[in-house]
Amino acid sequence: MAAKPIWNYIPPVLIALNTLLVAENWYLRPQSARGWFVVLLLLIGMTLALVFVSRESKEQAARRDAGIRSGIVTAGLILVISLGAKLAVALGAVHYGDIALRATMAIAGAFLAVTGNAIPKTLTPLAALHCDPAKVQAIQRLAGWTWALAGLAVAIAWLTLPINLAEATSFLLLPSAILVTAGQAVWLRRAKPSAL
Repeated sequence: MAAKPIWNYIPPVLIALNTLLVAENWYLRPQSARGWFVVLLLLIGMTLALVFVSRESKEQAARRDAGIRSGIVTAGLILVISLGAKLAVALGAVHYGDIALRATMAIAGAFLAVTGNAIPKTLTPLAALHCDPAKVQAIQRLAGWTWALAGLAVAIAWLTLPINLAEATSFLLLPSAILVTAGQAVWLRRAKPSAL
């Protein structure tokens, strides 16, 4: 029996660590029990997703496994940092009450930047395209750059600016990125395929 790669152990470890952090936060601040309960439900959902992926046949698991595991790792890291920061504030180790919000939003911005970087690398089979493949590739590049730069800007804003300016920057950048991407998708849909 071959040893499993370390990647298979990261999601359950993050779920277990988050469960411990939720329990400790709940113990220290029982007045926020509703919020801790919601996070606990999220962790239960992540655990169920991981169990169902582990039970699928090898062909099915190969397709979905990587996506679900990477989603669990991303969500798990966001929760670990957020819950860890909340715990550090509750224990008095950190005196900045907004550190959990800043860290969470910076991670969300970094996630958007990484996702934006991956957009142009996703390949759509040419037979499935009803548009000009060159235009599709150009739009994917534009969307990738848009999301990578918007995510990077959001992360930097939350790490450096005061909270009110960071919120304003996020509420300006993210809808703008959505509009640019949606506008280009609509333009692509309306464009006629070029003759080959």
